[in-house]
Amino acid sequence: MILYTMMPQEYIFPHDDHTFLTQKVISSEAGPLIVEQINPSQYRIVRLLSSNANDFLNEKYTPGTIIQANPQL
Repeated sequence: MILYTMMPQEYIFPHDDHTFLTQKVISSEAGPLIVEQINPSQYRIVRLLSSNANDFLNEKYTPGTIIQANPQL
């Protein structure tokens, strides 16, 4: 079987379910962000989901960046 997808192999064939239990999708100005919760007030950006190439140049959305939890994200 051949999968033509932009998703990383880890998302299609995950190693364990615990990885996905801590992740969620939140909205941002650039588009949806996949984040993992570090603690109740902070998230780490895992991935930006955007079709605009300029959004990926914004250092604010770099994977690994820690953002503060905000109900209005």
